[in-house]
Amino acid sequence: MPRFGKPGERIGYTVHPCPDSPPIVLVHGFTASAASFAANLPALNKRFEVISVELLGHGESDSPTDSAPYAPEAAVARILALLDKLGHEKVLLCGHSLGAALCLRLALDAPERLAGLILINSMSAAGTPEWRDDARPGMVTMAQRLRAEGSDFLRQTRLYPAHSKRLDPESRELLMRAFDATDPHGLAGTAEGLVIEVNSFERLGDLEVPTLVVVGERDKAFAEAAPDFIERMPAVLVQKVHLKEAGHAANIEQPEAFESAVVAFAEDLGYLPPAEAALAPASGSGRSGLMLTALGSVLVVGGFALLAGAFLFSRGGADPNDSVAASSESATSTPATLSLVAGTRSAGPAPGATTGSNLPNTPLPTAATPSVIGTATPAPSQSATAVPAAATSTARPTIAPSATPTATEVPPTPSPTAPAATATPSGPRAAISGPLVASLGTPVVLALSASGGSIAGQPKWFAGGGSVNAFNAFAPTITFTQTGCQAVSVTFSFVGGASQVASMTVAVGGAAGC
Repeated sequence: MPRFGKPGERIGYTVHPCPDSPPIVLVHGFTASAASFAANLPALNKRFEVISVELLGHGESDSPTDSAPYAPEAAVARILALLDKLGHEKVLLCGHSLGAALCLRLALDAPERLAGLILINSMSAAGTPEWRDDARPGMVTMAQRLRAEGSDFLRQTRLYPAHSKRLDPESRELLMRAFDATDPHGLAGTAEGLVIEVNSFERLGDLEVPTLVVVGERDKAFAEAAPDFIERMPAVLVQKVHLKEAGHAANIEQPEAFESAVVAFAEDLGYLPPAEAALAPASGSGRSGLMLTALGSVLVVGGFALLAGAFLFSRGGADPNDSVAASSESATSTPATLSLVAGTRSAGPAPGATTGSNLPNTPLPTAATPSVIGTATPAPSQSATAVPAAATSTARPTIAPSATPTATEVPPTPSPTAPAATATPSGPRAAISGPLVASLGTPVVLALSASGGSIAGQPKWFAGGGSVNAFNAFAPTITFTQTGCQAVSVTFSFVGGASQVASMTVAVGGAAGC
């Protein structure tokens, strides 16, 4: 494994190429190594260039004796410097446990470097100030024992991968091997300098990066903390997936469900182009915009993809107050401090997952006056000028502040408008509202409004000569990069109805005659 950084503080990393694919960076937890994601590598590497990073003091990284190099600021700077070396301006960043807390800190410190953020079971990220106060003495004691005794005493705790019954044999063996080779000074420095100090509880409301939170419900500490953790983040930015029968190492215990959620999240952001199967809506039902690629069959129900193994991933339409129900099965007794930061802890048999979302039920905006209304018609195919958003935008989305555009969200120049036109003489109706004129490179906000019926799933937007940030699928932000008369369209379905299309044309950069 190559190493990067100044002597004595080098971090190990591995790049798994995938031609013409965007990067995903994976960061493991405390006492673990890059082997934490070994089971996920084959599937993720089909869609991403996968970069595995090992924390200072872990795996093949250096293990300085001083705790200062392990501090959050230094750890963030090392990852950013590695991305610079690899030539990546933006990445999808995914962390597990302590790695997730570090990824969250990087997202808060350098949001411009991330297209999206994925957090898996992390009390270091979700802990409150009270958690910090309670856990810090235990970490100090652990560091003292590590320096004095070595790491043998940790083999009697659930931090040691051999005690994780739900790990597959290969992952368990790889993680045990990495643990046994780890310098105790590296673990001590991490315990003192990073585990507690990386917590960013007071800054959660400042998050600017679209985020997916993965909750293994048998990781009781995180499952109980997750609702409050998620509630403190900007609601429009956060999605969550619940893996019902997974413990702390959720990505290893239910790899297919985890990998599907990651791919769906990346596709929804436009970071990955949609899979071939996701391009055509299923007849008679809507699509959520989160089509999941997974082993086994896919059943589209009510606009959501239901996967074999009872895995359901949703974005909109969930109860905003949805909370995680912790499993009633009791876990093996573990010292409290260790159970909160374990890198590979797991428990319990049987697959399965449920999901929820922190996104509120977005009310469909009513057609405003003045407005631009596009007639909704059945859609046998996409317009030849329509460009899928996922194919045109790989930058980190700028999320629209609200579901309903306000006067401050559109260009100040007055825009001509078109008179309203209903989709049909009677029954459900839908329309696009927004400006007819746009400046080159200036984001504009459009909205899909409906009356007389409910839209199933998440509408899919397309913009000729521009890119779409459709994280809020009912009020996307369009940024045009080409002048001229540019077509914008949206494909959607009413509940129980066939696929429909509404469209409009925007005059961009002073274009006339549109």
